[in-house]
Amino acid sequence: MSGIENTFVNIYQKDEFDFVTPLYYEILDSDENLILEKHHLIGTNDHITDLENFKAKSYDSIVYLTWGKESEIYAVYDLKSGKGYPKSKLNENWKTEIENANDLVNRLKEMNPILNANWNK
Repeated sequence: MSGIENTFVNIYQKDEFDFVTPLYYEILDSDENLILEKHHLIGTNDHITDLENFKAKSYDSIVYLTWGKESEIYAVYDLKSGKGYPKSKLNENWKTEIENANDLVNRLKEMNPILNANWNK
């Protein structure tokens, strides 16, 4: 990951293929301790054979994951507050989770204005 050192994002895809196959992600520290447990990222009808199109980056305490376009954020997580999307460490309702995720993306946009949230398409 570029930015925060000793933090890693793992991406998984189930071997079972159907119309849409889920991708999952998790965030770990350098000792392989879970920071954020494995959670559904997105569904795809592609069989992902390499992670070349995924980029994990960070700014301040915010970790974010892009796929394909490096300007399109699929997952965001703040290591300090526990806020994130599509997974948070907080017990939030869906509306609050989206609002918090959008706030994190807006903080990222201060650093890089071309970034946008995939979930707001």
